[in-house]
Amino acid sequence: MVPTVTLLLQLATAMAFAQAPAESAAPRVFRTRDTVVSVRDCPDCPEMTVVPAGAFIIGSPAAEPGRGTDEGPQRRVVIPAPFAVSRHEITRGEYRVFLRESGRPVLGGCVTDRGHRGTWAPEPSTTLDDPGFEQTDDHPVVCVTWDDAQAYVGWLNAKTSGGYRLLTEAEWEFAARAGTTSAYPWGPDVNDGCPYANTADATVARKYPDWTTAACRDGAVNTAPVGSYLPNGFGLYDMIGNVEEWVEDCATDSYDTLPADGRANLEGDCTRHLVRGSSWGAFPKDSRVANRIRYRTGQVDDSIGFRVAKTLRR
Repeated sequence: MVPTVTLLLQLATAMAFAQAPAESAAPRVFRTRDTVVSVRDCPDCPEMTVVPAGAFIIGSPAAEPGRGTDEGPQRRVVIPAPFAVSRHEITRGEYRVFLRESGRPVLGGCVTDRGHRGTWAPEPSTTLDDPGFEQTDDHPVVCVTWDDAQAYVGWLNAKTSGGYRLLTEAEWEFAARAGTTSAYPWGPDVNDGCPYANTADATVARKYPDWTTAACRDGAVNTAPVGSYLPNGFGLYDMIGNVEEWVEDCATDSYDTLPADGRANLEGDCTRHLVRGSSWGAFPKDSRVANRIRYRTGQVDDSIGFRVAKTLRR
């Protein structure tokens, strides 16, 4: 069962913002219907949910089915202070506001299988505006690079009092687990995940019958509107599934050099970066919370998006 941490979130928010100055860009704190405290810095900024400080074990145990060799060695990581995480993956609508205001170009060549089903390759005319499947502005943005995500972060910081960034890999896994230790945030069985996540399931199997899928239906073949599924114990949506998410860390093949205090690991191959969280097409083993994937920093893919973090004033 996903744990309830509402009280911790409320206390963390109160501590983090008690000293915030009265200014036009100061965070606005409000409650959602599930009572998790959130903040939003501006009308076009993403809604942010406060995640409490804490400690956890990153990675997967050696006996976990589907485990990759890069998911270890397991290490204890301490998240020393509350931080905020975008409640949803950044949507296409949110990203389009950034594009209009910044003038940043939209890249083509997104990796897709629109040319030949089941065979993914860069396609020149495929972009975030037309990823090869139907989307609306409340779907997560796809076909964006790590550099695009960093540019969006910079734009948010210029509009507000600052503190925005990508999540570190450790922060991402801490937020995704939300106090759980099982292979999936909802428990040990992928087949119980459809209420919580948009991954490869019986719906996807109708289009890709040779795929290994979960034996449940989440109702989406490709991306779904953000927030379509149940949140995790920290009140965050789509931490697993919908789209993979760029994080700050450079690519590594183990946790040997991972900082123990939640900071990003910048000692790996920084021509590539990690994505976490799986996507609409992720097989069961790849939908585990510990799964890690390394991509070129300039990769544009119909299954990769991002969410943001915010360092809180103390």
